[in-house]
Amino acid sequence: MGQDTGMQQDTAEPVTERLPSLPSATRRRPLVLALVALVLLATGAAGGWLVRGATTRPAAAPAPVTVTVQPTPLAAPPIVPAPTTRATGVPVLGTARPDSRGYGSPRPSVIDGGASSSGLVEGVRWSDWGEDRARGRGTALYVPEGSANAEGRRERAEVVAFDLGECDGRRAYRRVAWYFPQHDEAFDPARSLPVCS
Repeated sequence: MGQDTGMQQDTAEPVTERLPSLPSATRRRPLVLALVALVLLATGAAGGWLVRGATTRPAAAPAPVTVTVQPTPLAAPPIVPAPTTRATGVPVLGTARPDSRGYGSPRPSVIDGGASSSGLVEGVRWSDWGEDRARGRGTALYVPEGSANAEGRRERAEVVAFDLGECDGRRAYRRVAWYFPQHDEAFDPARSLPVCS
């Protein structure tokens, strides 16, 4: 290299020693580059190009996103009345039985159990039918206590149908009793007959 440019040919010399021999504009260039690099880093515009060996710009981390989810109110199930087993309508007297009359019917005028004449009440006229206790009057066989049925006679009787509930899916009186007030008898639920089978 035939021309001397004022630079030494020894490359082992550190760069900082060469700076004083450079013109003033050349000395300011690294300072300007350093300031530009700092501005780019501070604003995030430098990306990854200042990193040695970086070949692609790293993906920026997504900014956290806050999502507020309002709970969707659940629709209440429709209100459906529960199936009722309570029978409705005009009540009947117990349930119908073979060889009997009046049972399973509303306001029967005859109550006949069919087994004996002592279980027969005829000509019954009812009041309060459909209430908790239905009362009626009819004619039945009165047999004095300690006597045989053959000694009995037909007399006026008071009839009470009670224990209103359900028999075989129908609204019904489930017990019936009759008594003879003229012989000092009174209604006694313990002496009633179950008529719902």
